[in-house]
Amino acid sequence: MTHFRSRPVRTPAASLAASLAACGALAGALPPAAAPSHHITLRLEPAEGRLEGVDHMALPPGRRGPLALQLMQGLQVQSVSAAGRALPFTREGDALRLAPPAGAPSLEVRWSGRLAGQAPPRVAAEGTWLPGEAAWYPRLGEADRVRVDVLTPPGQQAALTGALREVDSTPAGTRTVFEAYAGEPPTLLAGPWQCEGRTHRGLRLRACFHAEVAQLAGAYLDDAARHLDRYAAQLGPYAYAGFDMLSGPDPVGLGYPGLTYVSRAILPLPFMRARSLPHEVLHGWWGNGVRVRPGSGNWAEALTTYQSDYALSGAEAQERMRREWLQDFAALAPAADMPLSAFVTKTHARDQVVGYGKGAFVFHMLERQLGQAAFDAGLKRFYAAHRLGDAGWRELQSAFESAGGQRLDGFFPQWLQRASAPALALQGVDWREDGVTLRLAQTQQGAPYALRVPVEITTGDGARETHLLALEGARTRADIATRARPVALQVDAHADVFRRLAAGERAATLRDVLLLESARTVLVNAEGDAGAAALALAGQLVAQAGEPVAAGAWERTQPALAVGVGTPA
Repeated sequence: MTHFRSRPVRTPAASLAASLAACGALAGALPPAAAPSHHITLRLEPAEGRLEGVDHMALPPGRRGPLALQLMQGLQVQSVSAAGRALPFTREGDALRLAPPAGAPSLEVRWSGRLAGQAPPRVAAEGTWLPGEAAWYPRLGEADRVRVDVLTPPGQQAALTGALREVDSTPAGTRTVFEAYAGEPPTLLAGPWQCEGRTHRGLRLRACFHAEVAQLAGAYLDDAARHLDRYAAQLGPYAYAGFDMLSGPDPVGLGYPGLTYVSRAILPLPFMRARSLPHEVLHGWWGNGVRVRPGSGNWAEALTTYQSDYALSGAEAQERMRREWLQDFAALAPAADMPLSAFVTKTHARDQVVGYGKGAFVFHMLERQLGQAAFDAGLKRFYAAHRLGDAGWRELQSAFESAGGQRLDGFFPQWLQRASAPALALQGVDWREDGVTLRLAQTQQGAPYALRVPVEITTGDGARETHLLALEGARTRADIATRARPVALQVDAHADVFRRLAAGERAATLRDVLLLESARTVLVNAEGDAGAAALALAGQLVAQAGEPVAAGAWERTQPALAVGVGTPA
């Protein structure tokens, strides 16, 4: 493993404006066959909230007639030219319309603007964020090949969803060159970062953090390298040229192809390196390395949760996590429930209950049914077949069927297409005259699921036996032979089946309130700074509650979160 850092180059210092012109000349000199669709030189002025860009754009071969480009409102076009001649153009919203001369191989577009707001897209001293879905450069299409030379002033560094090719620093600033990854418009980020990096097995890893958390860079790089090795061995080669870990001022944790962007406030917290970092690294395989096919349901968050947050925990912690997923589902209002195939993205904690928790639980049950070897082989097969492409639940099912040698038409539809969960109950438990055969009836409420339910039996000699009971209909009778007289039994003792918790299996939790759409916020002595902080917290926890009400106006039959100092009278 070798290390690299950005080093000042031994050349005379040049201004950023001169660098911009020089980079533009370099783009024009590239051989047409090797040139990307766009060669962009972008100058950021974070202190002023401004950007300035030049795009040398190769036109599609055989193009005829007018051309429509996309450039977000708020950015002004200074000029458009072809072969050194200015071209007229019109703007209508995001659309930039022009008519290049016949046979023109390329265009040059110059634009600039001020994006100084709090929300992205923005250019700001504490953190620039230009999302890929915002047309911050004149876009031709989703499949554009893009090279970006980013020029930042002293103290600022840049990152992009692409392969890092060069980093040159001078007293006048830094020039960082990227080639954007195919298949997704590039997202650009920048900040007052201290960047530490290394090359690991041919991958360029960087930790670019604000000064107050820069001391964490080494540990994050160590962990990222370890997780990349683990998932490459389990699943197949990593799909990107490197992995960047970036701190930002926003209260977010986001995964992009080849990088993760995380609030600097949470980087020091223990859960970040223990669970969140491997989760974001694994998105390089699930969600980015293999993208979720639109309209097929988001399988990637569930699989990433299962193979990172869950798989990296010990056996006791895994059982506790499964019980928490069941607790969360029990607190979910029926109106907020949905089939797993309907989950697209998390907009509220209610969505996470199904898309992350239930989804990860389904993968746990699938692994128990197939066995670990077949489960792992199915994931490798799925990744190899769809790397850098789109796939859905159907392709996952096919990969697991091939690896496991069994049809899964009974397993996937019931867990993907149905909302809710099975509710199990025991009836008529007794034992036969031989004293060692337990007879029971296992029932399901509603339309039955096909289940494999573990039954744990304690015998008179203190031993514990686990028997797997196959349930197919609304009522299943079974005789279970034990080595000694049975004295106690427990169905699904270790929470291995996604189901409705029975009475007595769950205690009331705060999440019971937070997941209810009818929950209100009740003020209790909420004055001064402490009250303002409590109200801000309540607004995040119970975002759907509307305006808070005073304790005296609270209808006590309505679920509520009390905020303030003291307790309601």
